[in-house]
Amino acid sequence: MAIEIRVPTTGNAGEDAVIVDWNAAEGETVNAGDVLVVLETAKSTVDIEASADGVLLKTFFFSGEDAPEHAVLAIIGEPGETVDLSHETCTSQNLAVAESSEPESAQLSSAPTAKLLNYSESKNRIAASPRARVFAERNSVDLSTVTGTGPGARVLIMDVVAAKRDEVASPSHARPLEQSTISPTKVDYTLVPVRGARKVTAQRMTESLQTTAQVTLTRYAKADTMLKYASRLRATTERTDVPKIGVNDLLLFAAARTIAQHPAANSWFSWEGIRQFSTVNLGFAVDTGEALLVPVIRDAQTLSIGQLGRAAKKSIERARAGKLTNDEMQNGTFTVSNLGGLGVHWFTPVLNTPQSCILGVGATHQLHDDGPQLLPLSLTFDHRALDGAAAAGLLSDLVRAIENVDVLSAV
Repeated sequence: MAIEIRVPTTGNAGEDAVIVDWNAAEGETVNAGDVLVVLETAKSTVDIEASADGVLLKTFFFSGEDAPEHAVLAIIGEPGETVDLSHETCTSQNLAVAESSEPESAQLSSAPTAKLLNYSESKNRIAASPRARVFAERNSVDLSTVTGTGPGARVLIMDVVAAKRDEVASPSHARPLEQSTISPTKVDYTLVPVRGARKVTAQRMTESLQTTAQVTLTRYAKADTMLKYASRLRATTERTDVPKIGVNDLLLFAAARTIAQHPAANSWFSWEGIRQFSTVNLGFAVDTGEALLVPVIRDAQTLSIGQLGRAAKKSIERARAGKLTNDEMQNGTFTVSNLGGLGVHWFTPVLNTPQSCILGVGATHQLHDDGPQLLPLSLTFDHRALDGAAAAGLLSDLVRAIENVDVLSAV
């Protein structure tokens, strides 16, 4: 009996997963527990295992393609078993989803959608992804004229989009020169699909800016004491087995202790009411090279600098390895985003909704040779959850905590 292998719940309200790599090919024998395919979700990579012994009868997505949540990835069955490719969960579901998930850049034609090719038909034609075929049919693009850039010269949707644009820009399609708005010069570009973690980050940033009343306050903190304290801690930890403690750990520690005293800022806003939390679940932004992830350290206000530093280090390693779980990024109440290591002084951090506040940290610098080391702080807050005076009071207390973090750690 054929067994369907599906995309699991991604934990992001139906977001697509991306096929990273297949570890088995059609016709190969697989055993229960074997990793068939690796997926990339918005927050991590996921190994999809075979749920039974058998033969991999059919796969429905190529590497690099988006696979909708719960879509059928493959079918495992007995040797020689026939797969009913007309079955709606195996064909129409997987291919029709492509229509609803096409990027805006691919929607060049408003003509009625042509009948979708079924999977068995596509296998006997030019090697192309299902989404590429759908788009080519809509826009009357001959796939035999398209150069594929996918594995094995497979035609991807971005290849068809480029071919259509080249066709539109060609002289045979151009209007008279005095009426044409299309440049005759071809511009080379690379089309990078917006998917996975990048897609979710983009959606959340857009939603955050469109649905909240964001205001940013800026202020310096004198950083000399903190920097000297970090240097002493580093010298001490280097002579022991204790993990190194850095400036970012001290910043997280100062923030956690301060936010605990400001429930209006340690909150979530909703029209049903503002949830003010008694514990600090501290999120901090981590750049993975692919997108921004925000792991959360729970009950951060109760942790010592060493405990908080170890938790942060572990989360950073898991984030960059693609191993963070959805639970590890849930229920944050306040976020810190530190761009100081990249040389940025001032920036406007965007709220990690439904949180009411986020602290941006820049690079320390001196305004003149004899001046103190100054740390730029940018506090973005939701004006619906707290007023300017309350936000200014929080920022003032954050400055005081950073400037006296060595004393704060002893209290």
